[in-house]
Amino acid sequence: MVNVQIKKLNEINDELSAISKECERAFSEWVKDRSNTKLLRDYKELLGKREEIIKKFKSYFIIH
Repeated sequence: MVNVQIKKLNEINDELSAISKECERAFSEWVKDRSNTKLLRDYKELLGKREEIIKKFKSYFIIH
């Protein structure tokens, strides 16, 4: 049971790490061209996805 929990937490952590890198990349691109609203929307969308992953991470701790 503990191994399954650790594996699940590692999967969530990997997912969070990947989306965080995408957020950093999107933010960097937007900073270079702040007038580009598409880049800003892309960045905000990634932040929303990141927030969902964080909620999943937190809920996993509460449930287990």
